[in-house]
Amino acid sequence: MRRLICFVGAVVAITIGFPETWDELSAAHSRLGASEARIAPAVHEQLDLSLIDVWAAQIGPHDRWWIVVPADRPEGLTTRAEVYRAYATYAFLPAVPASSLADATVVLRPKALP
Repeated sequence: MRRLICFVGAVVAITIGFPETWDELSAAHSRLGASEARIAPAVHEQLDLSLIDVWAAQIGPHDRWWIVVPADRPEGLTTRAEVYRAYATYAFLPAVPASSLADATVVLRPKALP
């Protein structure tokens, strides 16, 4: 019985929320140009775009990069450093993150993350 109630609740929540969410996503997408859409995640997360640009200038298309950052405070379920690393994974393509510091062809060392 509990499973049925949970299932019905999920179906109702999806039915009510999906149209509104889809409309918002569609409207947001149509307002952004290609360059704005590319940096939208960084803007949303309040990342320092000038720092990311400096890093990107140091990385070639065949490099494997590694970001060395000091341990920082938790931010939700992650840390600020991990937010930068996640964004960099896509921002620095076709270069890819190294599997370790020893495997990196480019090592990025910011003084501090904003």
